[in-house]
Amino acid sequence: MEKILTKSDYRQLRLLSLLFFRNKIVSKKYAADYLNINKVTLNKDIDAINNLFSKDMLEIKVLKTKWIFLVRDNQTNFASITADMIYNSQAFRIILSTLRDEKRTPTSFAQSEFISKSQLYNKLDELDNLLAENRLILNKTPIEILGNEVDVSFFYFHILDRVYPRSGWLFDEIPLDAIHTYIYKMEQFMDIRLSPIAKTDYAIAISVQLRRAKNGYPLNLTEKQLLYWQETVEVFNIEQMDFSDLEAIFAKELPLNEKSIIFLSLFLTSFTYTKKESLNKVLAYYEKSRPMRYKAAQELVALATIDAKDLNFVMVSLLGFFGKYTFLGKSAYIIEIEEHENQNKINRIDKQIIEDKLIEVSGYAADLEFIRANMEAILPYVHELLNISTILSQSHEKLHVKVISKNGYTWEEFLKYRIRQHFSEEVLAFSNNDYSTSNVECDLIITDFPMVGEHSIDILTWNSPPTELDFEILREFIK
Repeated sequence: MEKILTKSDYRQLRLLSLLFFRNKIVSKKYAADYLNINKVTLNKDIDAINNLFSKDMLEIKVLKTKWIFLVRDNQTNFASITADMIYNSQAFRIILSTLRDEKRTPTSFAQSEFISKSQLYNKLDELDNLLAENRLILNKTPIEILGNEVDVSFFYFHILDRVYPRSGWLFDEIPLDAIHTYIYKMEQFMDIRLSPIAKTDYAIAISVQLRRAKNGYPLNLTEKQLLYWQETVEVFNIEQMDFSDLEAIFAKELPLNEKSIIFLSLFLTSFTYTKKESLNKVLAYYEKSRPMRYKAAQELVALATIDAKDLNFVMVSLLGFFGKYTFLGKSAYIIEIEEHENQNKINRIDKQIIEDKLIEVSGYAADLEFIRANMEAILPYVHELLNISTILSQSHEKLHVKVISKNGYTWEEFLKYRIRQHFSEEVLAFSNNDYSTSNVECDLIITDFPMVGEHSIDILTWNSPPTELDFEILREFIK
């Protein structure tokens, strides 16, 4: 995160993290010591935060000049706070200009930012270091991102996904209706279901690829990627999919490799299989064509205690997550959300045990070498997936409020489990997750990511794992 934000912005994010997850009054002395700054700098940071954010969203209140605490609205979680910080950063404006293919010079950019050229070059150097971790290069005259096109597209997706919906829709030339029509057809073809949040994620990934193709950046595929492309075409029958809605946007037929990367971008999001046959087909593919990857997933899942009914879903979730690294290769954990004071993380299975197993399975075959190269990104996901799955297996209540998670089914079940710990069935029941937000039999939607658009149902935006303040807000809603 430090490479995206300036040092002062990153420090302010840490202050927000401290107050957000403590959720109580903190002395200025403690906060200053925590951030390793003096009180003068702390007061400046408080003013900067309060000037950046709307008071309707959040505000740091000062009590008797010595104490501080955070006030926020029901729709603000830590992910949305981070999105605001990134969206308002210089690095994001630089990245956005390269996505728009503006080909700006350092001089013009420094002038528009009202900073010196030396200050801009410092930021460009920081961004270049971040890009290097993702096997990319920042050209400085003009300012543009260079490298393998698959890696470039993923980098853009990863950044844009973190700032939406704060950024608004950044692709004016690409109508969302056309993309949503394609997604609907793809869901029917694949027998899968995407949540509203996952559909937005997928729409961003598709739009990045369409814009890059329009601007004349073809896919330069390695031999390994070409082989994986061919497997993908055969296993998922991509040649039979309907891409006409996307092709109509720029009145241009998409070549098969562009269709493949658009389809594979699906695995950057979360989704649920609606038919066991489709899920089993994917598992069968991995077991036959990528047996060592299948074995690695089995051994990792074996670290958790998982109900039989959820076992295949956890397997396919893990294999799908691994799948993106087949065509991405090395990808740095670009902008993790450092929740410094979040004590709600689950650790039934120690992270070190999972890391040791990941290191072990990474040596099984060349097909798994990506694990070591991407451990910083892979370990947190696998740790959370296996721990949540273990907790769910220890709760045998039949769960009947609509819960929608950015990360999909397993996280939704975990949120239900935590809610059930605080509220009995006599007070609260769950509706089935068909991901429809209209005409559903529920009074409230709980989500861990902001949902855009107009909805007739009240929405609470929680953190995952939820904080005590999240539960307090729900109690007030029930009252």
